[in-house]
Amino acid sequence: MSTHKRLSFDVTINAANEKINLEIADPGNISADNLALATWGSSEILANVLHKLDKPDLSGCGTLSRTHHVLELGAGTGLVGMSAATVWHTHAHLTDLTPILPNILANIALNQALITKHSGSACVGLLDWSDPTSPVYPFDPTRTQPFPADKARVILAADTIYSEEHPELLTGVLVAKLERSEKARYIMCYPLRVGYLDHIRDLWGRLQEAGLVCMKEGREVLGVEWEEDTPYEWTVWRWGERLLAGEGGSR
Repeated sequence: MSTHKRLSFDVTINAANEKINLEIADPGNISADNLALATWGSSEILANVLHKLDKPDLSGCGTLSRTHHVLELGAGTGLVGMSAATVWHTHAHLTDLTPILPNILANIALNQALITKHSGSACVGLLDWSDPTSPVYPFDPTRTQPFPADKARVILAADTIYSEEHPELLTGVLVAKLERSEKARYIMCYPLRVGYLDHIRDLWGRLQEAGLVCMKEGREVLGVEWEEDTPYEWTVWRWGERLLAGEGGSR
């Protein structure tokens, strides 16, 4: 833990411009492929966009329905998932691979009182994109059974497109995990860097081929403290009407 430093992020949570301050333990030892650096820009943008979007209809979600309220993919440090839990006053399930999970768990603990104050909650789980149909397993050595939910009403992803393998993997996870419902939403954010543009185009094509439709998009830039002028794009997707009609509507 000695390599960790504490970062602080202001997140706008409503139209009145009310802000919360989330604390993040940034581990210096998780920096392969610049993951720590690459995640932050999109995470801060998306965390601060959530309050501008229509609040998702999360009715009917939960253990009994086997549907997660909110599932974050490649959560990294968990900034987006914790923001969603707070902004939308709901439960968010933050997932990543095993080496990343202890830090997400630590960040949830750091912000637990704030999340609870806003009627939210969060937990951590293991989700391997290479096996998208597998259940989400809890990061808890005392539990060996997977979480009962196998679909998600809302899926979030920030900066998860930085290699040629990601579009296919990400699409596979969405097809497997996003609830087939008119209420379901996929929300993502990524930097429009030249080296990523082909991957982004590939992902858009795969999402559309899978039956998803982009219903809203926008672009933002980071604050001056980031010392970069890269534009970031965020998009909101839903299942297309033809796909839902072909499958008999919600399920």
